[in-house]
Amino acid sequence: MSNEFFSQRKLIARYVLAAALPYFILSLALLTAILMAQQSERFAELALYAQLPFSLLGQIEAALIPNVLVFTLPMALLAAVMIGFARMGSDSEIVAMRAAGVGTWTMLWPVLFLGLIVTAGSLYINMKEAPQAARGLRRAAILGALRKLDSPVEPRTFTTEIPGYVIYVRDGNKVEGIWGRVFIFNQLPDGASRILTARSGRIDTSADKSELVLRDAVLTQVPGPATAATGQYVAERSEQFRIAFDTGRSALLTKLDQAEPEPDEMEWSDLRKAAAAGKPRDMRDAQRMLQKRLAFSFSPLVFALLGGALGLRVRRGGRGIGVLLSLGMLIAYYLVFLLGESLSRVGTVSPFVGAWMATAFMLLLSFAFLRVNRHPLSGILARSRPKNTEAKIGSTGRKRVLSGARHWGFPSLLDSGMLRTLFTSFVLGFISLVSIFIIFTLFELWRFIALNKTGIGMVAKYLLFLLPLVTVELFPATMLIAVLVTYALLAKRSEAIAWWACGQSVYRLMLPGLLFGLLAAAGIWLIQEKLMPPANVRQDSLRAAIRGGAARAITGTGRQWLGAADSNRLYSYEYDEQHQTLRDFAIYDFDSSGVHLEKVTTGEQGRWRTSNELTVEKAETITIRGLEVAREQNAQLELRGIEAPQIFKPTVDKPSQLSSRGLSDYLKSAKRRGMDVSALAVALQRKYSGPLSVMVMAFLGIPLALSFGRRGTVIALCSAVAVSLAYWGVSGGFQQLGNHGLLPPPVAGWAPPVIFAAAGTYFLARIRT
Repeated sequence: MSNEFFSQRKLIARYVLAAALPYFILSLALLTAILMAQQSERFAELALYAQLPFSLLGQIEAALIPNVLVFTLPMALLAAVMIGFARMGSDSEIVAMRAAGVGTWTMLWPVLFLGLIVTAGSLYINMKEAPQAARGLRRAAILGALRKLDSPVEPRTFTTEIPGYVIYVRDGNKVEGIWGRVFIFNQLPDGASRILTARSGRIDTSADKSELVLRDAVLTQVPGPATAATGQYVAERSEQFRIAFDTGRSALLTKLDQAEPEPDEMEWSDLRKAAAAGKPRDMRDAQRMLQKRLAFSFSPLVFALLGGALGLRVRRGGRGIGVLLSLGMLIAYYLVFLLGESLSRVGTVSPFVGAWMATAFMLLLSFAFLRVNRHPLSGILARSRPKNTEAKIGSTGRKRVLSGARHWGFPSLLDSGMLRTLFTSFVLGFISLVSIFIIFTLFELWRFIALNKTGIGMVAKYLLFLLPLVTVELFPATMLIAVLVTYALLAKRSEAIAWWACGQSVYRLMLPGLLFGLLAAAGIWLIQEKLMPPANVRQDSLRAAIRGGAARAITGTGRQWLGAADSNRLYSYEYDEQHQTLRDFAIYDFDSSGVHLEKVTTGEQGRWRTSNELTVEKAETITIRGLEVAREQNAQLELRGIEAPQIFKPTVDKPSQLSSRGLSDYLKSAKRRGMDVSALAVALQRKYSGPLSVMVMAFLGIPLALSFGRRGTVIALCSAVAVSLAYWGVSGGFQQLGNHGLLPPPVAGWAPPVIFAAAGTYFLARIRT
């Protein structure tokens, strides 16, 4: 008897684990991929402009994984347990088990055992791998910054990264650190300026010092406004000119060799020592980090209990209600955790209470749900539904579906049902992904929010303005999930066979999905063109305010530098947007070879008479012939051959802050200035092809679902994860090839959707049509 009893318990345990484990693996892969993509963007600019070696890029990606797994392991386990039990409840399997005498804890202990295993892994990651990853990320970021300092100037772009200097290089090799035709402007504290021009240059770096070495250099010194009448205008020529300057290299090397790690870089033993002795503030920070890691480590076990307590009460709704409940519990847990973290930072509660507040709340909920079993969670839905609904669907509904399928008209009854299912799956998936994205973003910024005492209103505004960008990024993956789930259920229930039996082809069956994809693509285009550009400007400014305590804003005024591609001229000016004039400007004319200055024209104000004629008021002209300097003043001066007015207008230069039309105009302007526009051209093509990716995901997902759907929705969702990862990888790879000029921009931008559309055509050709 006892052997039979234990055999039954093992059978039940295996069945429960088999119900939850696939969803755990699936959720872990999907959530990790999404958060890895979000975290990788933080280092994308450094990797692109610093020309980092692949080994260092690999170290960065590897160091991101532990920090992401800290969040995704408990999330995935909660979703898996809740969805598994919800599916069993909707199929009446839990009712059957209870009728057979199987108790609650008999069904719970397998998922608790799984939670214990995940907790052990989470404890190791939190205490060992996460600190090492934090140290690795800091080291990789510093090495990347040091590599960038070796040659901080991009040819045909203005650089202000060296404090006190504006540098413009017409030619050169950024990788080798060689500059050609160099212009350097240095503003002195008394208003005087020094202008250096040279035929070539480079940066020599030794230990913690940097020196700029120029060959065939001419130094022109111009007095400030206060001493313009009596000051001397001097020009000096030198075969070699050296300038020592501080690039911040010494500070970076000090950080690299820093012996004392931050609390998030300390392992278990180091945290315990720091929490026991030291300065009161450092001790409290170490105690808070220690308790935070312990709470995160044990959260999988707590989530396993909570997921089981909730999942056992689900009777209807299946996987959908499981996803909704797990999402709600995740949001509640992390909101309470952030509240406890905030109270702990200000000293209202101890670090122990603040870190474990959310865990205690989830435990109370779990035992409350286990205690109260009178009404299932889906009881309200069941009571609100007519008693004979299923009978009516079974007797007359199927006949109406089949009769609707016999007609070619659109929309038929089956079309309407599919569109409703697509919409429900899409909204549910989108809300889930956005919620996880926002939770992770909040945790990333919470240290700065607490440090700078940022108000809740500013954080809420930042998240609101972040939504358009998140929407554009997540729509393709959400569309793929929605299409795969909808058509996989269609195939599993043999409704597709009934559809084909009525004489309809698979192409007609695809029509609702493609129409839904078209509507989503139109929506993402409108968001990308109308909402996202101004929203990204605001969210970048708010993010800077949250992280640094001071708001940054892009305005229509401010000092601008412009290098003309069609002439040997550089411009420095302030642009008056209201009057369409230049103020406090200077024009630097170079010789025919573009190396040394011939003339500098300054003025208080400049107005365009025609598209290439400028009237300068209170003008001053400095003419340089060899080492002789001549100065001339005019109340009004007419200049010809000036660039068109639209080139001087300040523009937003981030592709994410521009619509496709705005980016196209900026691209043309950048070309006229002689800038390297490879990355901008690729970004423009990706804006054009971005909405198409939503359609491609729908076109690819339908044949995949019809092919694998009969094996279950889990297989379909696994296909969604694999396809999403493949699309992100291929898209990112083609983008980097295009940014480095190895592929034409149209190929880099359009190749990923074309490749995956071809894959969809291949899968479509292999199924019954």
